[in-house]
Formats: sequence, C-alpha cells, structure tokens
Amino acid sequence: MPGAESRRASAVLGAIAETVVWGGALFGVTVVSITSVGPVEVAVAGSAALGGALAARAIRRAAEIVPSGGRGALRAAAALPPALLRGCLLLMSATLGGPARLGGPDTGPGFRRIVLREGTGPAWAGLVLAASPDTCVIGMDGVASVDEVTVGVHVLRQEPNVVERAVARATR
Repeated sequence: MPGAESRRASAVLGAIAETVVWGGALFGVTVVSITSVGPVEVAVAGSAALGGALAARAIRRAAEIVPSGGRGALRAAAALPPALLRGCLLLMSATLGGPARLGGPDTGPGFRRIVLREGTGPAWAGLVLAASPDTCVIGMDGVASVDEVTVGVHVLRQEPNVVERAVARATR
C-alpha cells in the first residue's frame, strides 16, 4: 500500500525531527552550562541529551499529546530578545533606583490577564511570557476550551511588552 508506506515514512521523519530538536536543545543547554568544554564533556553532554530527547518523546507519546497551536510562535520567538533586554533594564532600574522608578499605580507593577490569540498554544505562550524578566506567569484559565485561553501575569510595567503583543488577542 503506497499510502501506508508514505504515512510510515512521514511518522519516522517526524520522530527523527522531534528527537533532533529535543537533543539539540538539551545539548545546547548542557554545553552552555559547562565552564570549559573538552571532548569528554561533549561526549557526556551528547549522550545525556540523546537520553533526555528519547525520554521526552516517550513521555509525550505516553501522555498522548499532539503538538499544535503554533500560530504566532515565530513572531513571539523574534520578540523575545528585545523583551529580555527591556525586562533586564527594568529589573536593574528597580533594583538601583527603588520601585518608584517603575511608575505609579497606573503604569507600574501589577496583575493583568492576557487573552491569547486564536491558534496560540498555551504551553509555549506561557513559556515565552515567563522567559521575559518583567513578566511572571501566575496561572492559565480555559486551557481545555477552544474559544478563549487567558493567562494571568504579574508585570513590572502596565504597558504590554513585545512578547505579550505577539501572543495576545487582548489584555484585561
């Protein structure tokens, strides 16, 4: 059956791609965490990353999780570096100049709810929001809902940062 062979080949390529992505990410994090990298460290990092990648794939399959909701992921990933810089500068400003440097009740720290754009995966959206130093994800509502997923965040500034604008349909 040509259709079955094509589906099997596609599944194998998907499994390889998933393992390579997980392995690459885990290898990168491990190597960056090591002060001096030699051949032994590279071998250990590579074998640990491969084991972690295989375990991550097995866990995802056992939990029957199907990757979806990638809409806006590239825009959010591109927005993350400027958000990291802005967040770090805000944290430094608050540390050196005190909380008053962040602004008053209308502009300074506070809580906000972000409604995610349609088709945006709550898992990766929560991850990039949490990666911004000036945004702390408190919780999510409606994750099982198709209509609306909201993310509760604590922010240092009331104006949305670039990552929030990339994943949000609206803020409340």
